[in-house]
Amino acid sequence: MRKVYQVFIVVSFLSIFPLSNSISYAVQGMKLGDLEVSPWAEIKVQYDDNVFWDSENEKHDLITTLTPGIGLKLPFQDNFLKFDYHVDIIKFSDYTSQNATNHFASGELELNWSDITINLHDNFAKVFDRPSTEDTTRVKRDDNTAGVFVKLQKERLGIQIGYDNFTRTYKSDPIYEQFDRTDHKYSLIITHQTFPNTELLLEYDFNQIRYDESTHSDSDYHQFLVGATGKLTQKTTATIKTGYQFSNYKDAGNPNFKSGVLYADMLHKFSDKNLLKLAFLRTAYESTYVTNNYYGVNSVSGTFDHYFKPKLLGFITGIYQLNSYPKEVTVDGETKKRKDNYYSLGAGLRYYLRNWLTFTLQAEHIIRDSNFSSFDVKENLVTFITRAEF
Repeated sequence: MRKVYQVFIVVSFLSIFPLSNSISYAVQGMKLGDLEVSPWAEIKVQYDDNVFWDSENEKHDLITTLTPGIGLKLPFQDNFLKFDYHVDIIKFSDYTSQNATNHFASGELELNWSDITINLHDNFAKVFDRPSTEDTTRVKRDDNTAGVFVKLQKERLGIQIGYDNFTRTYKSDPIYEQFDRTDHKYSLIITHQTFPNTELLLEYDFNQIRYDESTHSDSDYHQFLVGATGKLTQKTTATIKTGYQFSNYKDAGNPNFKSGVLYADMLHKFSDKNLLKLAFLRTAYESTYVTNNYYGVNSVSGTFDHYFKPKLLGFITGIYQLNSYPKEVTVDGETKKRKDNYYSLGAGLRYYLRNWLTFTLQAEHIIRDSNFSSFDVKENLVTFITRAEF
């Protein structure tokens, strides 16, 4: 009852302040000369019935997240400079050991000269959360992705070369320190405007994965992709890339990942009221699970949006993901290759009270069903969000 009372108090408070006549905003964002400034804030109240993703001893809690953020954009001639920063201040009512202050910052500089585009970008996250669906506990880590690409566009033909540097550094749990790593990814993409609204593409990626403490899981991979991007039909926009990835792990005892891969995002607009977004993924992720150096991922996710009224949006979300591990392990006397089926189904409503103010209510049911019962997880989330974009 105490948690229900807390939810009632918070929701009541959030419902009062937007109705006040003391504050009004005519437009979103501000301008200081050419500089566009877009401050925003969000308050999220969430009920979680399995905070620690425990398969047997489930613990529930009420979690409040305060998120102030700001976006900056400075256009100059045909170029622009962007910067975004926000911080999540997360407070658990009972399990305060899970409290966190997560920081997110990103920057982008794009320069355009005639047929040449140069883009420099950086994304940084300092967080305390679960790194992936294979993890149960939250861990502190710093992630940073910095890169550059140069693109030459000549009529219908485009050639792009790029480099991305990804670093992951774990901060809190010494067990995870062995998984600190740096990825060096080089790419070459050739596109051709074969159809009026669609580009065909050919892509080659080379990635070097290097761990700080041990070379056990160091690897190189080559990836060859073909695909298309743009409007596939009048109502369908998509980016689809498929091909093959060849990995080579330095330790001969680690199995290599050699398989077909798929990266696809699709958006279909049935009408002004109905929109379907789909994503498909088949690839491999680096693993932190005992002796497995990676796990294969097959995933499909989607969101269906429906506007009941111009200011009232309803949505349904769904995810299915299969994580497959290449090495046999022994758990509770059973020896086999681990496989996790991850499901998520959610639904919600979003109300646009003002052009700068929205309310979102969402319920989500999550299942991780493993062939080892000790990794099974069930979780239910109920979330209320108030977001203001000034």
